[in-house]
Amino acid sequence: MYNSKTKYYLFRHGQTFFTKFHLPYFWNNFSVGILPEAIPSLERLAIYLKNIPSDLNVSSEFKRCTQSAGIITGITGKKFVIDSRLNEYYQETFETLRKRIRNFITEMDQKNYRAVIVCTHGAVVSGLKHLLLEDDFKINQLLDFPKPGVLIRIKDKKIY
Repeated sequence: MYNSKTKYYLFRHGQTFFTKFHLPYFWNNFSVGILPEAIPSLERLAIYLKNIPSDLNVSSEFKRCTQSAGIITGITGKKFVIDSRLNEYYQETFETLRKRIRNFITEMDQKNYRAVIVCTHGAVVSGLKHLLLEDDFKINQLLDFPKPGVLIRIKDKKIY
């Protein structure tokens, strides 16, 4: 389905108390911030991304992503726009999650972006990865995502 020519630079927000201790977010999902110890890895990521040309830099609207994107912006000068399609998988069906991620990819393809930098959450990273590589995303793949602050680069159905 996707023959995207777009390069995707995907990363999870910086580490939070909840990700550090493998706890669910529960009621405060939207307002959880990153830990101070998350900043060095995000700064290293920003140094890498600084010289990567991108057509769009986009983030979830959740605080942990906007904070992470802000650190990247501070070093790179790359401004991030908010896109709620990249928000955490929370109080919705899996099919709704898959549909909003597909919608995001379709829009990026239609705009013919060469490169997009994305700051989002684990399940969304997993969905983007599997849809871009395999044209499918299954519920048993929800937890197939990297640690916070780790970059995944995808182009032409390959991780590089």
